[in-house]
Amino acid sequence: MELIDRRLIIVHERRSNGEVKRCKIHDLLREMCSRIGEKMNFLKLVNYNEDDPPMFFSQVLMHEKFHCMYSNYGESRFHSLPFGLHVRSLLFDCRNIEERSTIITSSFKVLRSIYLPGISYGHHLIGIEHLVHLRYLGISCKLPPMESFHKLEYLVVFTSSKIEIPKILLTMLSLRRMHFTGGAYIFASSRQQAIKDERFQLSNNLQSISVIRIFDEADEKILRCLHNLRRLKGTVGSSLNYSFDFLKQLESLRLQSEYGVLSSSLIILPLNLKQLTLVNVHVSPKQMETIGLLEYLEVLKLQHVAFEGEQWDTSEGEFPQLKFLKLYDVQLAEWNASGDNFPTLQRLVLQKCNNLKNGIPPNFGDILTLQMIEVDRCTKAVEVSAKKILEEQLDIGNEEFKVIISGPKS
Repeated sequence: MELIDRRLIIVHERRSNGEVKRCKIHDLLREMCSRIGEKMNFLKLVNYNEDDPPMFFSQVLMHEKFHCMYSNYGESRFHSLPFGLHVRSLLFDCRNIEERSTIITSSFKVLRSIYLPGISYGHHLIGIEHLVHLRYLGISCKLPPMESFHKLEYLVVFTSSKIEIPKILLTMLSLRRMHFTGGAYIFASSRQQAIKDERFQLSNNLQSISVIRIFDEADEKILRCLHNLRRLKGTVGSSLNYSFDFLKQLESLRLQSEYGVLSSSLIILPLNLKQLTLVNVHVSPKQMETIGLLEYLEVLKLQHVAFEGEQWDTSEGEFPQLKFLKLYDVQLAEWNASGDNFPTLQRLVLQKCNNLKNGIPPNFGDILTLQMIEVDRCTKAVEVSAKKILEEQLDIGNEEFKVIISGPKS
């Protein structure tokens, strides 16, 4: 925070709870850091263009003293990565490299972090299984053999299609986080074993998984083995009942129906949940009451959610710790809240709420902690109620309170 306060780095993105998620730096500061890093034998930026000759090990031995390396090869056809005995971290941009090129990684004997954006199935990736010291692996193709990565802690796979999760990833004691941008599903043999074996168990220390398909009893049984899980993003099917209360450590949960709006009688949620996102889900009054009684819930996002009867009535004492509430394109016509709901709410975001006839409940004007209301492409009633709440907040001395209204008027 000191660097932010001194404007040496800039906040690029914040989380829903207001915490800093991503930062960026000025170009001049970046150039200075690059020069200092290279001078201290810490960082090396390697750029090659299409006019440069193909790269071979013997031509790039000069880079071996650096501990971190960023390589961008432009449009070049090449035969290997730069060689570096002491390189610990490598970011190698493969997006401009023609397919059928051979990418050799085994020369980095002590590499701990490798990120290969843009690598595709057409590239020949050789030797990555020999990088036994890896802690971080980021790729955009199918998984390499994982048996040798005994120290791996963070796995990121950037694909548009689903990846099959082999059993070994669920039993690696060092692995903490798995992120699959295109989604993932559990290997068939693991699912079959979970169903057949009543004493099915997995030893692991996984804390975060996204995005995983959760469709049936086998998937749930495997999830029950992830005792340390804190963050989970998943896609669900058409089952009427989902239970996640066995995930005692879970703090953040995002569920999305894979096939349109999910009709669910009740989703049972962990009591320690702090962040909840529901997408394409039908919610009953009982479901919303269950969510409202989560004692530690701070962030709630409802996207493409259908409220039963298009009505939401909050009860006394609900949402005691909620700080951030977002409603996006929800099927909601009437929203009623009592005077003591949302006592700690700081930010309310309403987007594409085209059916909300009675606007924002008037008691929001009495919430002392409220800092901002954002309205985007909502009904006229929502805009009018937001402006009225602004007046009430200013009347009680909340000079910092803001209302932002954007989008075409309904």
